[in-house]
Amino acid sequence: MKILMTLALAVMAVCQAQGANMKIVDKGKSEYVIIVPKEPSAAETLAAVELSKYIAQMSRVKLTIKQGGLNVHKSLVVCDVANLDGLIGSQRLAEYRVSGESYSLSADAKGNILLIGGTGRSTLYAVYDFLDRLGCRFLAPELKHYQGKAEVIPQKKSLVIDLSTPVVEKPALTFRKLYVEEGHSHNAENLAQMVEWMPKARFNTLVIPTNYQGADKVKWDNWREKLTPELQKREITIEVGGHGYQNFLNAEMENGAIFDKHQEWFGVDDTGKRTKLQNRVFCTSNPDAVKYVSDNVIAYLKARPEIAIFDFWPPDGAKWCECDKCKALGTPSNRQAILISQVKDLMRKAGVTTRLETIAYAAAVTPPETAKLDKDLLMDFCPIAQCFEVQINDPSSDKNADYVKQLKGLRKGYEGDLSIYSYYRKYAWRSLPNLIPHYMQKDLQFYRTIPTQGISSYAEPGDWFTYELNHYVLGNLAWNPDADVDALVKKFAEVRYGSASKAAVHAYTVLEDVVRHYCNIPGTSLKSVMEIADAKSKLSDVEAELKTAQSQTQDLGLKKNIYRLLLTMEYARLDMSVMQSKASQFPKAEIQSQVKAVADFMAAHDEDGITTSGSRSDYPRLLKFYGVPE
Repeated sequence: MKILMTLALAVMAVCQAQGANMKIVDKGKSEYVIIVPKEPSAAETLAAVELSKYIAQMSRVKLTIKQGGLNVHKSLVVCDVANLDGLIGSQRLAEYRVSGESYSLSADAKGNILLIGGTGRSTLYAVYDFLDRLGCRFLAPELKHYQGKAEVIPQKKSLVIDLSTPVVEKPALTFRKLYVEEGHSHNAENLAQMVEWMPKARFNTLVIPTNYQGADKVKWDNWREKLTPELQKREITIEVGGHGYQNFLNAEMENGAIFDKHQEWFGVDDTGKRTKLQNRVFCTSNPDAVKYVSDNVIAYLKARPEIAIFDFWPPDGAKWCECDKCKALGTPSNRQAILISQVKDLMRKAGVTTRLETIAYAAAVTPPETAKLDKDLLMDFCPIAQCFEVQINDPSSDKNADYVKQLKGLRKGYEGDLSIYSYYRKYAWRSLPNLIPHYMQKDLQFYRTIPTQGISSYAEPGDWFTYELNHYVLGNLAWNPDADVDALVKKFAEVRYGSASKAAVHAYTVLEDVVRHYCNIPGTSLKSVMEIADAKSKLSDVEAELKTAQSQTQDLGLKKNIYRLLLTMEYARLDMSVMQSKASQFPKAEIQSQVKAVADFMAAHDEDGITTSGSRSDYPRLLKFYGVPE
C-alpha cells in the first residue's frame, strides 16, 4: 500500500510540474518554434503570425513559424483540433478535444505548448487568450484617435506562463455580434480595424446593413471588397441586411415605373390608398409582390456568397398594409412570420442556403399568433425602449415587464436561436457616457434563464472611447456571464490609466450610478433639482481625483487617456445642467443657452473618440433631444 501511495504521489508531482512556469522567452532567448499544420488554414496562419508578432513586441525575440511536424526544439503548436494528429503523433489528451468555438491551452511532458481551437476562429481565440495571460491587453481597435495606444503590450525580457492546469474555454452564447447600423463614423479603414480587434475580444459576427435607409452611405457593398477577405481569414460570420424590405421593392425601381405598373403590390395606408412611402410595408398578401421581393433577395445573395446570415426585416418605423387581405393575415408579427417563411422556401428552391434572420421589434415584438417559425431561422429580440434605471427583469418598470413577457412568449413558441439586439451603446444616448458593466452582467444572467443564444451591440468608431469599457466587458460577458466584472474593470483601468487606475475605477463606478439615473437617457425620469445637484457633486469629486492623478503622471499617453475620461464626465455634467434647468423650469432662453453649450462641446471634441457629433448632434437637433422649443 505504501509503495502504491508513493507512486501515486510521484505521478501527481510530475503532472503538477508539467506546464508549470514555462519559459517562452528567458532573458532575451527562446528555445521555442511555432508549429502550424503542413497546410494551415488562413485562420491558423494568422494565429501563428499574431503569436510571433506579439511575442516579438514584448520580448524583441521573433519566433520562427514552421509548417508541419514537431520541432527538434520546444514547440508552440497552433492549430485547429482537426489538424492535431499530424503535429503531436499518437498522443491525444482529453484537454485537446475541443470543438466549435471552444479552445484549449495546455502543455505536454516534453515542454511543448498547445494552443488548440475547435475551428480556425477559436484557434485565434486561443492565441489571444495565451497572449493576454502573458500580459497583452487588447482594449480596443487601433482607431485613429488612439494614436497607436488602443492596446497595451508590456516590454519583458522573459515571458513565463503557468499551464500546470490545462485551460479549456467554451462560450456561453453562440452569437456575439457587433452592429454597424447607422454608421455615422464608419469607413473602410476603421471597419478593418474593428474586424482585426473582434477575435481579440471573442466577438464572432459583424453585422452591416444592406443599405441603411436607402441612402447609399452605410451599405455592405461600399466595404465588401476590403472587408470580406479580412473577415474570412478570421472566420468571422458576415451578417448583412437589416431594416430593408424596401431595398427589394420600392416605388423608385424600374426607373420609377413600377408603382404605376403594379400599384396592387404597394401598401395601403390608413386612408385606403396605395402609397409610395418606403416605411409602408408592401402588400404581403399579394403573391406576385412576394415573388418579386423574393427574386430580388435571391439575386442579391447569389451575387454575394460571402453572406452567411441575411437579416430580412421590415423598414424601421414600419407601418403595415391596411388592405383587407393583409389584415386578414393577422398581427404584424404573424404577417412577418408568414412572409419570411415564404421567402425562405423560395430561396431554398433556388439553391440559396444563406441563413435568414427575423426581428421581434416595434409592432412585431409580440409572438406570432398562428404562424410557426422554422427553427433554422435566427431571431433578434429588440427591447428598444428598455428603461436603464432598473434591470430588464425588474417589474417596477412597466416597459421592461412588457419586454420580459414578450420575450418569454417568443421563447415558448420558437425553438430556434434567439439573440438579444441590445442597446448597451445606443444612438439615442448621443454619446453620453452611460457605462454599465454590472448592469450588463445582470441582464445577461437573466437572459441565460430564458434561454437566449446571442447578444449584440452597436459599435461606432467615433465614440468608441466613451463606450470602450462597455465593449470590452460585453465581449467577456458574452463568453461568460458570470465573469468577475470588478476584476475586468480593474484589469482594464490598470493598463488604460496606469497610476491613475484607482481614480478611473472610481470614475467608472460613479458614471454607472449617475448617468442612467440623472442624464437625458430615454426612459429615465426627470429627477428633482436637488437630486441632480447631488449627482453633479459626485461627478465633480471624482473629476478632482482624476485631475490630481493626471498631474502626478509623466506618461503623455496616460495623460491623454485621463483627459478623455474627464471629457466624458464634463459632457455628463453639461447634460445634467440642462436637466437641472428643466427641473427648475428656468426660462426657455437659459435652457437653450445650456443646450448650445452641449452642442459646442460635442463639435469641439469630434476627433477625441468620445462623440459622434455630426448632424444628429447639432444645436437644432439637440434642442429636440432635450425637448426644448426653438
